[in-house]
Amino acid sequence: MDSAAHTVTMLLADARLPSGGHAFSAGVEPAVQGGLARADVGAFLRARARTTTLVDAATAVVARRAGLSGAPYTPVERAWAARTPSRAARTASIDLGRGLLRLAQRLWPQSPAIDALTGGDTATPPRPIVLGAIAAHAGLDAETLVRVAVYDDMAGGVAALLKLEPGDPVDGVRLVIDACAAVDPFILQLAALDSPEAIPAASAPESEAWTEAHAVTNRRLFRA
Repeated sequence: MDSAAHTVTMLLADARLPSGGHAFSAGVEPAVQGGLARADVGAFLRARARTTTLVDAATAVVARRAGLSGAPYTPVERAWAARTPSRAARTASIDLGRGLLRLAQRLWPQSPAIDALTGGDTATPPRPIVLGAIAAHAGLDAETLVRVAVYDDMAGGVAALLKLEPGDPVDGVRLVIDACAAVDPFILQLAALDSPEAIPAASAPESEAWTEAHAVTNRRLFRA
């Protein structure tokens, strides 16, 4: 990757990026409301990294390949939706995608990979599709893209935890490191994915149930 791609990588990993990520908890608030103890949040994040987040990271990789080749994103989006059973989780990802797409369109208005995002089945594609398109345009390699996708989800969850259950932020750093490490054995495999059919199906039923319950409560700080 060139220097510009490295800069974009850092921007995508920055919680201050104006894409709306601050309004989402990566499933942590639904889990806490569902009864998850603070002591078990680390285990929750590691499990999420190997399931929901892994599916999103794989989707981003395949979307990147589509963006590079000029192939349509629609089959990738359909594969992602089939592997994301929770309607509330899909809605949250589409909301995140909307914020990231707005940013991408403002920064790179002439990008074919990003321009093609508006031609799918939905008015706004989910976040992993947009992330993959940005990677295609900006020159991020597939391995870096996987790491960014995983880190963003884990760091967002820990940031939300510190608002829900205040504690020492240094402990949160350890949670992020451990959760990201849980995906390390799969990085190369995920980076090599080349078709929508290859995206793994790794659901998390209890977490999905918590997300559905969270979507209908009016006592929440985060969208999901």
